[in-house]
Amino acid sequence: MRSSRLFVDISLSVGQEFVLAKDLSHYLLNVLRKRIGSSITLFNGKGGEYVANLVSITKKLAKLQIYEYKNIDRESPLKLTLVQAVSRPEHMDYTIQKAVELGVQNIVPVITERSPPLHKIDKRKRHWDKIIASACEQSGRNRLPQLHDAIPLIIWLSKPQIGDCLVLSPTGSRSLCVSLSRHDIQHPITVLVGPEGGLSEIEIESAIEVGYLDINLGKRILRTETAATTVLSICQIWHGDLC
Repeated sequence: MRSSRLFVDISLSVGQEFVLAKDLSHYLLNVLRKRIGSSITLFNGKGGEYVANLVSITKKLAKLQIYEYKNIDRESPLKLTLVQAVSRPEHMDYTIQKAVELGVQNIVPVITERSPPLHKIDKRKRHWDKIIASACEQSGRNRLPQLHDAIPLIIWLSKPQIGDCLVLSPTGSRSLCVSLSRHDIQHPITVLVGPEGGLSEIEIESAIEVGYLDINLGKRILRTETAATTVLSICQIWHGDLC
């Protein structure tokens, strides 16, 4: 049976004993229904993972003791950055979750002309952080992707762009697979995806002006969350570890 995995945002070491936070204790004891003696895999996002035993339960809190460290790296060799236009909450959540599963190392939410209003930014970021941690727990990643602060697209495009940069456009002049066939595997890839309704012509032109290649994904128009997961999957098949 596969060991349960938990993300804990603390320093970890072999021999360490500690009490899980209330929410994690509840999840471990009442959702996963773990009992004393159960084995739990822990990671803190800094690399590697730790194996611990559930040693005691006191006042509905779980106490663990770490007995092993495993230097396991499940990161893709491809350095992928997703620049995702802020979309509707359920679509944004899905995109972030799948991007983590697909090995993205940086996630940059950007505000575009057609993005919905972004209220309570701090609350949304904390919510996205939880999605990232949960996706790492599920997928086996031991390093958390970096979630950048949400910024206007124009600000992002004013920054130095690194590696091969792609912007998705229904009228893009380039094939994704042809572009990837010319990609140097040592270079990172940055993918810019629009919100519902896509990026405006001006936004696409602005991206092209700073070095982005306008890419199309065929004859059909994909939803924003479908487009992001599709292009990330194809990038990983060509130059990552998805095959």
